Amino acid sequence: MYISAKEAAKKWGISERRVRILCSEGRVDGVLRTSWAWNIPADAPKPGDGRHLRHMKNHDLRIGGMDFTRLEAEAQSLRKIVDRQQFIRSYHSLVTRYVLTAFASEDILVQPQDLAVLYNHCFVPSLAFEIQLLALNARSILIRMLYQYGLGPVEGKSRPQMSEQRLKELYQMLCQGIEDEGPVVYLDSDKTQQMETLFVQYDRDWVHLHPVVRALFLYGELLRIKPFGRYDGLLSSLVFAQELINSGFPPSLFDAEHVDEFKAAMILTRSRGNYQNALRMLEQMLLFECSKLGGKESI
Repeated sequence: MYISAKEAAKKWGISERRVRILCSEGRVDGVLRTSWAWNIPADAPKPGDGRHLRHMKNHDLRIGGMDFTRLEAEAQSLRKIVDRQQFIRSYHSLVTRYVLTAFASEDILVQPQDLAVLYNHCFVPSLAFEIQLLALNARSILIRMLYQYGLGPVEGKSRPQMSEQRLKELYQMLCQGIEDEGPVVYLDSDKTQQMETLFVQYDRDWVHLHPVVRALFLYGELLRIKPFGRYDGLLSSLVFAQELINSGFPPSLFDAEHVDEFKAAMILTRSRGNYQNALRMLEQMLLFECSKLGGKESI
């Protein structure tokens, strides 16, 4: 059974143009050319991509001797929580904190009290309407993730994996009511190429990394590439949250008091490939959120 280049593009999460290039280079197993069309075996695997992100080569990465044993133990303890309703209430509070940090990553100042009012189904005159829509959409996505992937005592019902297609779906949900309806596309052809390369590395080169490290790599690269040119910081935060929840960790980035410190740590990841500071900060915030979800005062 064969599929078209368009169908293969959807299946592999890359552009149709990229599929045709891979076919023409002979990198798709069993592909046949008839007339003007490429016929691709339905079970053909997605080809690897020989391109690399220059500053993400393994010898440039420095993550230090990170030991996630304590964090993993705390995340495991969430599964032992019995009071499901209390856990869900705690998760909703976590979502509010996370949305605030996501806005901070976009340099958008939102006061906690304004977000609390908005999330109680009240319009906030001091906030731009667009910001309110983004905040509501982001909250909806994060709450939906809890039931999709599951966390603690909440069982997941579906687990959509990260791909270019999933990334575009998240962006579309984030921008609902703001951007015009229609297909979601990257800002330009250069962004398209960078994103295709990124997801090849994500699928192939990072697969054996610890999930927290892998999530941070993806978050950092999305911030660097800025694939859509608008709300990329918010989108990167949502992608990061999905990666963490899918691996059994609560979504967490940084707290309001350490915004500048975390941004400085992320600059180091881009300029020197040094992830140590960012990972240490992230580990502390993840421990904090595990503690809050578990009903503990501190960790």
